[in-house]
Amino acid sequence: MWPAFVAASALGAALLFLIQPMVARVILPWFGGTPAVWTTCLLFFQSALLVGYAWAHQAGRRRRGVGVHLALVGLTLASPVLPELAGLPASGASPVGQILALLSASVGLPFMALAATAPLLQARAAAAGAGEVHRLYGWSNAGSLAGLLAYPLVLQPLVGVAAQGRLWWWGYLGFVVLLALALWPGRHAPPAAEAEAGAPPAPGDRARWLLLSLAGCTLLLTVTEALSQDLSVTPLLWVLPLGLYLGSFILAFGRERWVSRRLFGPLLVGALAGFVALLHLGYRAHWAVQLGGWCAALFIACTFCHGELVRRRPGPGFLTGFYLWIAAGGALAGVLVGVVAPQVLPLGLELHGAVLGTWGLWLWTRPSAAGDFRARDGQRLVALGLGLLLAAGLGLHAWQRARGAELFRSFFGMLQVKRYTLQTGRELVHLLDGRISHGFQFTDEARRRRPTAYFAPETGVGRLLSLPGPARAIGVVGLGAGTLAAYGRPGDRVRFYEINPDVVAVARTRFTWLADSAAAVSVAEGDGRRLLADEAPQGDWALVLDAFSGDAIPTHLITREALALYLGHLRPEGFLAVNVSNRHAALWRVVAGLAAEAGLSWVFIRHVEPSPLGPYQSDWMILAREARLLDPLRAAASVPEGGPPLVWTDDFAPLLPLLRSP
Repeated sequence: MWPAFVAASALGAALLFLIQPMVARVILPWFGGTPAVWTTCLLFFQSALLVGYAWAHQAGRRRRGVGVHLALVGLTLASPVLPELAGLPASGASPVGQILALLSASVGLPFMALAATAPLLQARAAAAGAGEVHRLYGWSNAGSLAGLLAYPLVLQPLVGVAAQGRLWWWGYLGFVVLLALALWPGRHAPPAAEAEAGAPPAPGDRARWLLLSLAGCTLLLTVTEALSQDLSVTPLLWVLPLGLYLGSFILAFGRERWVSRRLFGPLLVGALAGFVALLHLGYRAHWAVQLGGWCAALFIACTFCHGELVRRRPGPGFLTGFYLWIAAGGALAGVLVGVVAPQVLPLGLELHGAVLGTWGLWLWTRPSAAGDFRARDGQRLVALGLGLLLAAGLGLHAWQRARGAELFRSFFGMLQVKRYTLQTGRELVHLLDGRISHGFQFTDEARRRRPTAYFAPETGVGRLLSLPGPARAIGVVGLGAGTLAAYGRPGDRVRFYEINPDVVAVARTRFTWLADSAAAVSVAEGDGRRLLADEAPQGDWALVLDAFSGDAIPTHLITREALALYLGHLRPEGFLAVNVSNRHAALWRVVAGLAAEAGLSWVFIRHVEPSPLGPYQSDWMILAREARLLDPLRAAASVPEGGPPLVWTDDFAPLLPLLRSP
């Protein structure tokens, strides 16, 4: 029956990791397209994995446990695969509980059944006398990696969301059949004494299992969050770090010599130093440097953690408990990063803590009297010195970010408000979202009403909103500091759509654009696309999409379906203005592709605005139904560089073709 064990392990793991980006991609647009959506999904998946491992631990110890497990797996065939999203409110409140409830009601039971598969199959194979049962874990991890990569590379580009759900269900049905073949009741039920065969855990091993798993999973979550904040919130950037995390498991559980301390000890030191360097470089580094650097450092650090797990694994009779502790470490990481840290760490120091914690585990797990090397006093001093350097680098980064700043953090991001006094004596207030500037305002009476940064009068949106004409209605997706309210004239109506309640509070209390505007200004809290979908046609003269000035790209706001929604809110002679400023991706190509498909005309306007904080380069695209409407803007237009136009849809939004060359 060994082939049935291998096939059930590999297919179950593939389905387990295929469903994660698939479900997260489905719900992403409904919760603002922020990096925290994936972090919350991973919190759910890690917690469900823990529940599944706990069930496997109990079922594997009972003679009738396997039969009960098979019955439960059969019942999960009736569970829905994809969440039901119709009717969800567009509230700007933290949606962590809502996301967890959605996932529990849809994929919760099948996911827990799949999670229990790997440890349960290994325990039953060991009881049946199979040798090298740890290799089943290797097959499981290989299946996990295949399922994970299959989503962004095969499934997502080729079929729509509904078809994805149907294909996954048919795969799950095949898994149920294979599992029944491998675990038919009574086939491998061992005597109680035989089930406990093998070396038991050594003292302190359980704590090491928990902490090593915690460190690796925390690094995974925080690195994925960093990539999402600075590049894009997309399944590709979820799958790549998670795939490397799984690859480190495959390497570690393949052969112990592949992850020797002599090799990965020095590599780990370099990886931890790399984390510190990447934090200091931040979004200024090219996307290829960020992607390569973060992923390489993550793989090395996780391989070290998982190599130490393998060195401390127990005998076959204690496998389910071993995997239970590993799952507990992953679930704890999800809780700390996804729930606790946003409440207690306004600056976002989770990655800093994970780096120092991994260094501490490196010290703790080093052999002192035997093994690959001896821990002499000189080595201890070197190790402590490295730790001090890491702490100094991390502390300097945190101090630079927090210096003179008011800090705000929520599910939707980390805000900083900084105040500067210039050499001229003038003062300004600066807003940052993560590491990206979202504008500033002078505080003196003479200049506080003049738009600045990406919204200055010479920018594309500034030129559009300065056009003469009668009173008009203007919609703006993305509030920021509220700078665009400065263009409101008496009789105008300016309506902002903002998903982050902290941004709304900051714009109203730290900046005066909203209060100073001559127009009637209102702010609707919630995701802009969902709010517009719930509203009657607004008859806007202009609709401004300002959700792209950071390097993270909320793809759901720039798709074929989204464009149709926006056009429904514009009057026939109206304008759509899109901020496509981005260091890494040529977003103008998507807007151009959508415009061509919809029969719209457009102009591209690039402007570099000098400021006391440095130059602000903004790229705006202005779209209209008739080419003549754009004539007043053509004098400032330029030709963007890059490849051909590309169309994004809600089902298909590839990022790689848009990335600029290194």
